[in-house]
Amino acid sequence: MFQPVIQASQALLSDLKQVLINLPATQYAGAQDVLSGASVGQHVRHLLEFYQCLLDQCPRQEVNYSLRIRDLQLEQSAMVATQTCDDLIRRLNEVNRDLTLTLHMDDLDVATGPVAVPSSLARELIYCVEHAIHHMAIIKIGIMQQDPRFILPEGFGVAPSTIRYRASQCAQ
Repeated sequence: MFQPVIQASQALLSDLKQVLINLPATQYAGAQDVLSGASVGQHVRHLLEFYQCLLDQCPRQEVNYSLRIRDLQLEQSAMVATQTCDDLIRRLNEVNRDLTLTLHMDDLDVATGPVAVPSSLARELIYCVEHAIHHMAIIKIGIMQQDPRFILPEGFGVAPSTIRYRASQCAQ
């Protein structure tokens, strides 16, 4: 059961890398109104740092996504982001598949303070997949706004359940 989660993560990161390789630097790092003043690069940094956070912290059997590095190089350089994709793809092959974790959430609610809940590496990787798809959908909007002719991988930024649903509707 664990291997499909690894493969899904690696496929998403590979698709993202392919897009970044072909994306002009100005489209990557430039702020866009359609993204509320953010850039494609900021969304790329954000999703990559969730994977980094998980993989960096899981040896301690915990994860806290609020402790992301927020590396500005990742959001300003598509080349740095593609190298990070390669690194994450490699690191995903090396993870301890049966790892239990504690998920720490610092910013759930100001009034209640930090929260810690039991989780697992598999569950957190599934979260990272869903989170990545969400941000890839936003990245897609930003790219297509700038260049509607830009070719994206099929299904980029679309949840597998949506792809299956659309296919079933076409078959009817």
